[in-house]
Amino acid sequence: QDPVPSRAARRRSPAQRLRDELRRLLGAGWCGELERDVPHAWQRHGDLVLLSEDSFRAEPWERLGPALWDTVAKALGARRVARRGRVMPDGMRSPRVTLLLGQHGWVEHVDNGIRYTFDVTKCMFSPGNITEKLRVASLPCSGEVVVDLYAGIGYFTLPFLVHAGAAFVHACEWNSHAVEALHRSLVLNGVRDRCRIHSGDSRQV
Repeated sequence: QDPVPSRAARRRSPAQRLRDELRRLLGAGWCGELERDVPHAWQRHGDLVLLSEDSFRAEPWERLGPALWDTVAKALGARRVARRGRVMPDGMRSPRVTLLLGQHGWVEHVDNGIRYTFDVTKCMFSPGNITEKLRVASLPCSGEVVVDLYAGIGYFTLPFLVHAGAAFVHACEWNSHAVEALHRSLVLNGVRDRCRIHSGDSRQV
């Protein structure tokens, strides 16, 4: 279970709670430069907090070592902390994510009643395509066989199977990390027997 904040802490916003805990950690070393370096927002995936790439970059943070990430996790009620970097220009939009606290990057994200699992250090999750996922989920696909040429971690493969009622989906994906995530998500959602994953370039598989 996630750490439970105190009653007083629950009355503060998460961003304010984070600043208060960091100010307490740094004591006299707290300054305006560091306050500007503290994020106002972040992504949350279960017990993992994913920070933006421009957060905690000032040199004084580095001197704190693991105590910094322990404090961030405690303030935000998390157990793991990671930080985004720039997306790699490798054709797969692989993320540069550094795990700062924790042993692994596997997370679970529930979206429209569908459970997605993926490794944040290997795959991206795009919350911005929720409108299209909802549209796919509403399609009348009962009995249909669907081909998803760029399946990724299952953004549309899973809505086709879980909500749209597709009889079977052929999911094509060339990123091995996304393939593993999709396989796990199919199992999580109980639809593994209605999908075949074709691993490789969609132009060739």
